Amino acid sequence: MQLQTIIKNHKTFNRMRLYLFLLSFISINVFADSIEPNLKWGNPTKEELTMTEYAPDKDADAVVLCQQVKVYYQFLNNDFRVFRVVKGRLKVLKPEGKRVADLNVQIWTDESNSQNNELVTGLKATAYNLKDGKVIKTKMDHSMVFREQVSSTETRIKFSVPQVQVGTVFEYEYTLESGFFFELRDWYAQSDIPVLYTQYSLSVPEWFSFHIEETGINRLERKTGAGSLLVGTRVLTTNENTFVGRELPALKNDDYIWHAEDYGNKVTHELQGIYIPGALHKNFTSTWNDVDRLLLNNEDFGGRMKRSSPLKNEIIAAGIPQIDNVQQRVEATWKMLWKHVKWNGQYAFWAKSGASILKEGTGSNADINFLFINMLRDANVEASPVVLRLRNRGLLPRTHASLKYLSTFIVGVQMNDSTMCFFDSSAHDGYLNVLPACLYVKQARVIRKDRPGQWVNLQPLAQSTENTLIQASLRANGELTGDITNSWNGEAAANLRRQWHTGKDSADVIYRMQERMHSNITHYESQGLHDFSPIVREKINFEKRYPLADNRIYLDLLPIYPFGENPFIAETRILPVELPYKHRKTINMKLNLADGWQIEEIPDPVVVRYDGITARMMAAQEENQLTVAFKLDIQRTFFSQQEYPALRLFFEKLVESCKNVIVLKKVEK
Repeated sequence: MQLQTIIKNHKTFNRMRLYLFLLSFISINVFADSIEPNLKWGNPTKEELTMTEYAPDKDADAVVLCQQVKVYYQFLNNDFRVFRVVKGRLKVLKPEGKRVADLNVQIWTDESNSQNNELVTGLKATAYNLKDGKVIKTKMDHSMVFREQVSSTETRIKFSVPQVQVGTVFEYEYTLESGFFFELRDWYAQSDIPVLYTQYSLSVPEWFSFHIEETGINRLERKTGAGSLLVGTRVLTTNENTFVGRELPALKNDDYIWHAEDYGNKVTHELQGIYIPGALHKNFTSTWNDVDRLLLNNEDFGGRMKRSSPLKNEIIAAGIPQIDNVQQRVEATWKMLWKHVKWNGQYAFWAKSGASILKEGTGSNADINFLFINMLRDANVEASPVVLRLRNRGLLPRTHASLKYLSTFIVGVQMNDSTMCFFDSSAHDGYLNVLPACLYVKQARVIRKDRPGQWVNLQPLAQSTENTLIQASLRANGELTGDITNSWNGEAAANLRRQWHTGKDSADVIYRMQERMHSNITHYESQGLHDFSPIVREKINFEKRYPLADNRIYLDLLPIYPFGENPFIAETRILPVELPYKHRKTINMKLNLADGWQIEEIPDPVVVRYDGITARMMAAQEENQLTVAFKLDIQRTFFSQQEYPALRLFFEKLVESCKNVIVLKKVEK
C-alpha cells in the first residue's frame, strides 16, 4: 500500500503514527529473524553454519539456502545441445532432514539416435560442518555415486553427500547436457522443505519459439532481456528469462491433496515452433485433436480399438451378445474377463497384446482395459478408451496439448445413444461409474474411431452414500443390544469391499469393525459383498455395555458409529483441500429404554453448515423410546486455502457436537 493511500484512509495523525510504529516493530522482528541469501559458492557463511532453525518455518527439518539453475543452448558438431547447470546449498536442521542429502538426477537416452543421449558432468558435493569453531569440509567420493537403470530409456544417477548430520550445510552441483534441445525440463521453485532463495535463468536462441508459463500461488520476480549465441559464423539473438523466488514455503504433501506441485511455483515450457531463416519453418504447436489423430493412427492404440479379443468364441458360446439389456451384457463380459486376468496394481498407458495378458493372467489397468474394450466389441457393446492423467500426477493442461501428459486410460461404455458409463479394471471393488479416487479427474478425453474426441468431467460421478438404521434396547444393567442394517452405495460399497479384500481373514475384518464401532459384534451377514454391483448391505447384531454412575447412564449421541477426530488439525494450510468424492451419511437410531429409566438430559438439535457441507443431529424422546438422527452431507470436494479456516471450524464444531451425551436416570419406584 502506498504512503499516500495510507494517509488518505486514516483520519487522524495519531492513527497514522500508531500504524507506522506497529509496522516498524513488525519489520524489525521479521528482518531480525531472517537470513540473507548467500550467492557465493564454496564458502558458507557463519550465519548459515550456526543457524539452528529457519525462522519463517520453525518446524522445518531442512531448508534450501540457495539454488541456482541455468539453462542455455550451444551449437556443437553442427547441432544444438542444451545445458542445464544446477547448484544447490541446503541446511540440515533436524535428524529427519538428513534425507535431503540423498539426491538423484534423471537422464534419458534416445534409442533411435544416440546423439541425443543425455549425460551428467561435473557432479560434485561437499559437506560443511562446524566443529570447535572450525569448518570441516568433506567432499563426496565417486564411490557414493550410483547408476540405476529404470528402463531402456531412463537412468537415475543417485548420489549421497557424506558426513551429513544436524547442523550440516552442504552444496552440490552438476551439469546436464542433452541433445533433446526441443524439449526443456520444467523448473520447480518449491520442494517439500522451505526455500530461502532460488533462481532460474533460461536463454533460448531466437530460432526456437517456446510457450513459457509461470504458475503458482507465490510471487516470483521475473526479468527478461536479450543475449547472443554464436552459431557457426552467425550471431543469434537469445531470449533471456530469469525467475527469482524468495522465502518460499515448503510444499508438503498434506492429507487431502492429490498433487502438491499443481499449486507450487513452477515454470513450464512447450515448443511452439522452430524457425530457421532460409532453411526450416516448422510449427510444433499441437491441439488435443492432433493428439486424438496421433493415437488413432498408432497401431498399438488406434489399431487395438478395431480388433476382436482372444475370448471371442467363449463370449459367443456363453450367449452374451444375445442379452437384451446392455448393462447386463457389460456385467457378463466383465465377469468372464475377471475369471482370466487380475490387475497387478500398476497404472499404464500402453498395453500388451490380449494374448500375452491372458497367458500371464495378470496385467496393468491398460492391459486389461484394452482387452475389455475388445471383448465388449465382441459382445456388441460400443466402448472407447478415455485417456487422462492420474490425479496424483498433476492436472492435465488444456492450453498446450501433448501425449506426454497422459498417464493412463479407462473404458467408456456406450449404454445408449446419449449415455456413457465409465469403468476401469483397477476398480475390482467397484462398479460402472465407481472408480478408484485417483481416476476422478475433471478432464478426461474420449477417443472414438469415427468422431472427434470429447472432453468429459469424471468428478461428478464420485459419490459415496452410507445409510444406517439401528434398532436397539438398553437394559437396566447398562447393556445396549440391537441390530444394525447398513446400506453402502458407490464409493462406500467399494471401500467396504476393499476392507474385506485387504484384511488377513474375516476375523481380522470383524475385529477392526468392532474397534470402529466400540462394540462387540455377535453376528454378521452381508449381501452383495462379493458381487459386481453398486450396493453392499450388512446386517449386524451387536452388544455394548455402559457403566452405571449414581443411578445414571451417560449415553453417547452416536453410540455405534461415533465421529472421531477433526481431520484438519493444523491451524494454517498453504495448499487447498481436495476431498476424494462427495459423501452422504445418515444414521437413524431407535432405542427402547428399560422400565424404570427416563431421560434426564438431552442435547439440543445441532445444525453445522458451511458452503457445500451440512451436518445435522437431533435426539428426541417419545414415551419410552429414544430416537437419534444424524446426517452429514458433503457436496463439495474442493476448498481453497483461503477457505481452510472455515472448513476446519466446521469439522471442529461437528466433532464437538458429536461428543454430546444423553443422560439417563433410574427412577425409584
